[in-house]
Amino acid sequence: MSRGSNSAPNYNDLLKKTEHYDKDERYMAISDLCEALKRNAAHANSENNNNNAAASSSTPQIDSQTERRICSAVLSLLDDSSNDVQTVAVKTLGVLLMTVQEEQVNEIADRICGLMLDPSKSALRDVYAIGLKTLVETVPDSMGNAVSHHLIGRLIDGVHTNSNTSPSSSPSSGDDKNSEEIVLACLNVLTDLLTRFGSSSNSITMQHEPLLNVSLLQLGSPRPIVRKRAGTTISVLATVMSDSLLHRLVE
Repeated sequence: MSRGSNSAPNYNDLLKKTEHYDKDERYMAISDLCEALKRNAAHANSENNNNNAAASSSTPQIDSQTERRICSAVLSLLDDSSNDVQTVAVKTLGVLLMTVQEEQVNEIADRICGLMLDPSKSALRDVYAIGLKTLVETVPDSMGNAVSHHLIGRLIDGVHTNSNTSPSSSPSSGDDKNSEEIVLACLNVLTDLLTRFGSSSNSITMQHEPLLNVSLLQLGSPRPIVRKRAGTTISVLATVMSDSLLHRLVE
């Protein structure tokens, strides 16, 4: 950290430095931003629990415009040329999601999901998948249905569009491997969504049958890893889906 832990952060300066041409400057900026957001989240939690007026004076609230700029900066750094910067950006997302408004959370969900599904972003797909997993695990319960609404249909479509269940095929080409990675990433996030919001989100409940259909289809994949991942998704889905779908699954 380049500043004392008790001093108020200058978000404008930090945001400018996240765009610096020097990767070390960007790394320091996003690291300092992450620490500042941690303090802001701790302050918000303290104020909610203890109504601590003193904390309010030492840690100013982030205004909505700055909040949007921070979200945009962190999302931009997910595509940074430096792996170290990307890693801290993903870590920062987890902190940011504890304090931003629902509109920003949905924007973050849409952006990361789109990047993860983008066939041209294969080099960074693991980073985006971790970011989306972080979002699902971190977002407040009150935003679960809204986030699920933004993600569930796109993830199911991502599996369906990129699935390859021909017994004679294998991911020998770059395109086939890319498609397989998208399917695996989608199934992984779908499992996380089901685990956390599968029984509480109407957006997910309405998609139980399409999700079951596309997951069952993956059991015919020639790739063991895809079949295993689909089996995991189905096993979690089975704990929350309707009796009629469950009977269909076991028949």
